[in-house]
Amino acid sequence: MKKSFSVLFVLVVVLGVSLVNVQFTVKAEMNSIFAPGEWQVPTSVKAKAVDVTADGAPSYLQLVTNGITINAPAKICHQFTGAQYDWVAEVRQLVDETWVKVKTTTTLVNTSGESVFTACAQAKKAGTYALFAYYHVAVADVGPGNEDTCENSDKWTRGTVTILDMLNNPAPEWLDLYSNGIKVASSGEICHPIPAGVTNMVAEIWELKSGVWTKIKTTNKYIPPIDGVYMACAKAPEAGIYALFGYISN
Repeated sequence: MKKSFSVLFVLVVVLGVSLVNVQFTVKAEMNSIFAPGEWQVPTSVKAKAVDVTADGAPSYLQLVTNGITINAPAKICHQFTGAQYDWVAEVRQLVDETWVKVKTTTTLVNTSGESVFTACAQAKKAGTYALFAYYHVAVADVGPGNEDTCENSDKWTRGTVTILDMLNNPAPEWLDLYSNGIKVASSGEICHPIPAGVTNMVAEIWELKSGVWTKIKTTNKYIPPIDGVYMACAKAPEAGIYALFGYISN
């Protein structure tokens, strides 16, 4: 009986090692609707799915997969359907309790006759990685003749980032500046990420007009409603310069 158990134990260990060596995908159970499926890694790399949190990542980011631990540098990829909805993928490495950004490329890959968006990054070190994402409206590439129409909106959903002169155009003293300035060419909704779960933080979008800051009605919501980023949003009444301010209420 003892001998049979020993043989069975050895077979289980050998089989387990073999499976680790040939694996190509690593299951991540908590993946969101924006990142279904599994991590993809080279067969020569040992990988393991691990539970992680968004602690240590910028507040505007949404964690959309479990983590993956690899034992060597490798190209790691994950399906990312969020690209269809103007979300941007970022693979990040956990370094000293901080999620550090790794250059990430999202492309449309044809697999078995079906095209899917896939986010990939070249992990230069062994370690723990995860896929994050944030909402950002796509803009056109800058080309000859359209420099003035191309937007560089940073974390805003639209517009072009502009430098604010707070010395000559001060805001009310009780407000803290929470964003870069944004210049929009037309009226319409503008949104900026804010931390979720901070119940006593009040976020307000203000317009700079003739050197004076004027408050615009602001509401907070998730964009999109499911697995979205928490944002402060307002309807810009006209073309102009806007910024996100806020304060902590008592």
